[in-house]
Formats: sequence, structure tokens, C-alpha cells
Amino acid sequence: MTRMKWMLAVGAVAASATLWACATMGHGGGQEGGGGQQGGGGISAPGTCEGPYPNYWQDPKFTSTGMWMGQEISNQPPTDWNGPVFRLSQQYPSELPAEQNEPWMAFNPFKPGLSQEEMHKQAHEYSWAVLHYIQEGNVDQGASGGDIEKDWTLCNNPVRHWVHMPFQTYEPLSGREFVHGLTREAPVTFKLKDKSELKSTVWAVGFYNPRAAYTLGQVWKPNGTPVFPTSNVAFPDGAVIGKLLFTTANEKQLPILANMPKWKANISSAEFCMCEPCSFQKISNECKRTLGEVTLMQVDIAVADKRSPSGWVYGTFVADGQAKASEKNPWDRLSTLGLMWFNDPPPAGKLAKFEPVDPRKNGFTQEVIEWDVVDRWNADSDGGHLGCNSRLDGPADSTRSSCLSCHMTGSVPDKTRATPAFIVTPNDKPKEGQCAEAPGQPDVDATYFANLACSTPFSGTGVKKPQYANGATQWVSTDFSLQLSIGLDQWAEWQSDQVDEPTGPRVMEGILPAR
Repeated sequence: MTRMKWMLAVGAVAASATLWACATMGHGGGQEGGGGQQGGGGISAPGTCEGPYPNYWQDPKFTSTGMWMGQEISNQPPTDWNGPVFRLSQQYPSELPAEQNEPWMAFNPFKPGLSQEEMHKQAHEYSWAVLHYIQEGNVDQGASGGDIEKDWTLCNNPVRHWVHMPFQTYEPLSGREFVHGLTREAPVTFKLKDKSELKSTVWAVGFYNPRAAYTLGQVWKPNGTPVFPTSNVAFPDGAVIGKLLFTTANEKQLPILANMPKWKANISSAEFCMCEPCSFQKISNECKRTLGEVTLMQVDIAVADKRSPSGWVYGTFVADGQAKASEKNPWDRLSTLGLMWFNDPPPAGKLAKFEPVDPRKNGFTQEVIEWDVVDRWNADSDGGHLGCNSRLDGPADSTRSSCLSCHMTGSVPDKTRATPAFIVTPNDKPKEGQCAEAPGQPDVDATYFANLACSTPFSGTGVKKPQYANGATQWVSTDFSLQLSIGLDQWAEWQSDQVDEPTGPRVMEGILPAR
């Protein structure tokens, strides 16, 4: 969950809104921002994959709009390409779909008074119920022994309509690649048992179920112009998000990746290409995309569940290809790393680094960790690192954070296209800040490991104030959605570049959250 910093041109973000009440349904006023991009024409793909937003970075349907002005083109299908080409699923329901009796509702790891053993059992079953729900209609090829390159084609799902997050396409280093719509995330350096280091990069794609899609549709309008919320967003109960995270590492480097699904993808260097400050044109030239192979390493799930004290449940699966080699469905060659629904905050004046005491022995009260899976990952590398004091975080994530600590910072970008930092670590004082080791530094921990409820502004020590055009002094919550922050940030950058830099090089001076 690292943060990518970019130089960005200053411009105003449209301030307008739709309001949802957390796990219920309320409404508030808003108006659409101006200057939306509608170009590119129709998309011929069936199902939900038709709409005004680009499918991937350098989508040729948007060349005439100037969106890729002056860039080196390396992310379009070659003339002889016969593999899949990603289509953004972007038909968002105008009415909230009815709640269903979903399979995870049979399990309740949040029920007060459960023993550690029972809490682990409930969490394990809850996680798999959600994962198999996400897979329905999306993994037909792989599950039947077919071509897994055809899986996760949301346009063709016969079970339910899943959608993607728009506009993760403008920023050239992280922008979606054309094969499967993967976006570039954090660089990850593994320390191997032979003391060497393995540099890798994570590429990921996320999916939203129909109830989550309704909320996205309140922001991403069918005319190609989003509505920037000025009141806290809240996804309805039953919203589900899934995310596949692939690595450029392979099973020879990390044996636990054996037997895992592999995809072709149009990616840049496995060693993170740093270009800062750097124009979009220079990034596109120095960080060209080429066809390569990535391996499934992690799957994240998130569920809006009113039974959870935070309103959300976050879970992580990790590759376990050696232990799960006999699984017929390659997308099931995973194990649950854990499930969390609150942050297990440290007591007042204490540090999250040391509280709770010895969670491996004593367990957590608001999350579970599968320690046997951690040990299998750590057999060959430090990939089973978890987060601060073993709070839930996967091998693609930060050791100083946790799933909820990271995602609860999700906010609508302000007029400088900034959002709250989701990891606070002073460069000159590595033992201070978030997950600090230094005595007497508990204030940032109190902010970043608080039990923050859904749809609540993120604030406290270490959190800067926003600069919204309407003068609001609190961050507008995106209800734990960092992808919504990223999409709005990139759309606002595109709007600014049309006004401020019609002919010159385009650069970013804001900060994009990477997860």
C-alpha cells in the first residue's frame, strides 16, 4: 500500500455531490461538474462494456481527443494480436438492486463472545463464501480446464453484472494495460532466504458487484462526466468488491507461486520505473509497455456488512500453489491469509507496534490471521510479513499499515488533487510515524489504527486539512474506496490539462493512492 508522489499542475476540482447513508439509503444534493470527456464513440463489446470512459491507457478510441498527446504509444494491441483486449464494464444501475440472501450471511465472525477457534472458523467460511460468489460467471474457462486468459471478462458474465472503476487510465505509469485491464501498483522487494533481494511489481484489477455498482453510478455518469461528492459516500449493505493482484515474480523465485494462474499482460519493467518529476510524455518513453507474464499472488475482498462494527469486512487470500496443487479450479489455489473488520487499536498512549501483546499467541479481537499460511509464505521469503504488529496486510502491502488502516483514508480529492496520506513515515525518522517504535509517539497510531466507522471523514494527528473549492474543512469520505479516489483524481487531472496545458508537456503534482 505504498503511495506514489507526482508533480501535478494546479487546477480546481468540481464540487458537487450525492449522499448515501452508511448501510442504509439517504440522499443529499449535488450537481454535475462541467467539461466532461465523452469522446471515443461506442464500444462494440456486449453486456455491460459500453460507455464513455476509456478502456485502458492509450485506448485508440480516445486518440482524437488529445488524451495521449505527444506520448510514445506502447499500450495498444499489435496488428497481429489475437488475444483478449480489455473492455471496461461501465453500465451502472440507476436503481439500487434488491438485496439477496447472499452465502456469506450464513457466517458471522463478528458475533460477540466467540472463542478464537470459532471466530477463525467463521472467518474462514465467510471468506470462501465471498470469493466463490465473486467467481460465479467470471471463471468458467479456468474452472472447466479451459483458457484462463478468457476468465474475468465481465461483459459476458451470465450470473450478475459486475463493473470496473473508470478512469484508472490517464496517468501513464499506472494506467490500465490493454490485455486484462491491470493497473500498476506498488513495487515489492522480497528478501529471499539466501539473503538476496527480489525486485518485483504488482499489477491488479478490481470488480464491483451490482449493489456496489449502483454507488459508482451516482458518481460516474453516462455522459462521461463524474459528479464529485461533497457529502460522505456510503456503499449500501451487500456491496462487494474483489481484486486480483498479480506479480512479476515467478515460481522459480518464489516457489509458493507454483501452479498459480498466469496471464499475459502488457506491462512495464518489473523493477519499478521511477520518473519524478517527469512529464507524461517522458514516462511513456522511458517506461514503455511490452507483453510479459504475471502470476496471481493475492486476492482481496471487501464486503459492506451491517453486522460488522465498522460496516465493512476486508479479507485477503494469497497464492498457495504448492499446497493447493490438486485444486481443479486454478483460481482456488489460494489460502485465506485473514479477515478483519476493525483495527484492534492500541490503548490510549500505547503504540500499535506493541499492542496487542503477542497476537500470534493471544490472537486479535477484531480480525483473524491464518498463521500456518504466514509460515508457508515465509519458508522462502519474507512475503508473509503482514502489517503493523501482524495486523492483516498481504505480500503486496505495507508492513506499517493494515487493510482497514489503509482503506479508511479513502477521500474525494480536493482542488489540489490531494487526498490524505495513508502511510505516515518521516523519511528522516524511520522509527517514528505510523507503526512507530519510538516511545512517546502514539498520536499518529491513534489516528491510523483507530476504529473508524464507514462513511466517516478521516482526521486526526498526521492528517493534513483538505483544500476543497467549497471551503469544507473535513475530508469527504469515499467509504474506504481508494480506487474511487484514484479515478476522480485522474479525471480531474485530465480536465485541468485541457485548460492549463493545451500544448505543453503534461505533469502531475498531486498524490495518487496506489491501493
